[in-house]
Amino acid sequence: MRRGSRLLLAGLAACRPLLAPVVDPPATDPLDAYDALLAEVVHQDGGVDYAALATRREALDAFVAWVGAPREVDANIPRHAFLLNAYNALVLHAVLHDGVPASVYDLRGWIPLPGSAFFYERAFLLDGRPTSLWEIEHELLRFRLLDPRDHGALSCATRSCPPLRAEAYRDAGLRSQLDEQMMRWLEDPVRGLAFEGDVLLLSPLFDTYRRDFEFSHGGEDLCAVLARWTEPRTAARLRRLARNGCPHVALPYDRSLNDAPATARVRGSGRPGAGRPDDAGDTGADAGP
Repeated sequence: MRRGSRLLLAGLAACRPLLAPVVDPPATDPLDAYDALLAEVVHQDGGVDYAALATRREALDAFVAWVGAPREVDANIPRHAFLLNAYNALVLHAVLHDGVPASVYDLRGWIPLPGSAFFYERAFLLDGRPTSLWEIEHELLRFRLLDPRDHGALSCATRSCPPLRAEAYRDAGLRSQLDEQMMRWLEDPVRGLAFEGDVLLLSPLFDTYRRDFEFSHGGEDLCAVLARWTEPRTAARLRRLARNGCPHVALPYDRSLNDAPATARVRGSGRPGAGRPDDAGDTGADAGP
């Protein structure tokens, strides 16, 4: 990026509107209450019952306030799960603030890029400092931690994004949670991975972030990397495709909101190991993930 472009973006960043918490930060970590809220409002397929969320938002507001509270960042204290939770909670908070739009990509901003108004041009408080969703994803997670499984853990409020997990991430057990999320994403033939005959179809996010997956695994081909999180038969097909550079076609990307109606939701059904509901009604890139 040229110096003039960087200065322009820096100037725009300084003018971003701030979506601040609506309540004071709680005295103690509200993660358990936020975790229980996710169990209430997240559908089996990762959609969100936003109508229910709006009536139960005290736990969300408290968690957003906690995330935004000023704090000294200690390099010796793990931050990975905190940042994943912060991103997903702020997305939920922003969707409610925007009146539950048909798509977060419909919002108009200064920069003529899809999703810019939602992911880049608005700031939230994180550790007491104005920070955008783009900065959390790219500057704090991708560029510092470089764990490609985060792409399966961040939910950007669209139907084609990876499914939102119906529980909070925790540093104890985070590796298992991230592996489960990748498997869940890749098992989804609408949002993750599918075969039509011999043709591999992948989420376009795997093209956007292909270098993240390959670089973090020593330059291994994308198909070989993804095979780690698939069942044996699919893994074998992926490894064969890896020998030819992982030829594939992009799955369609649906930018409509990941709104799940209450009739399609089963309490806690989005948690790992929960029973599958009779009606899994959810059907299944730019500035966002």
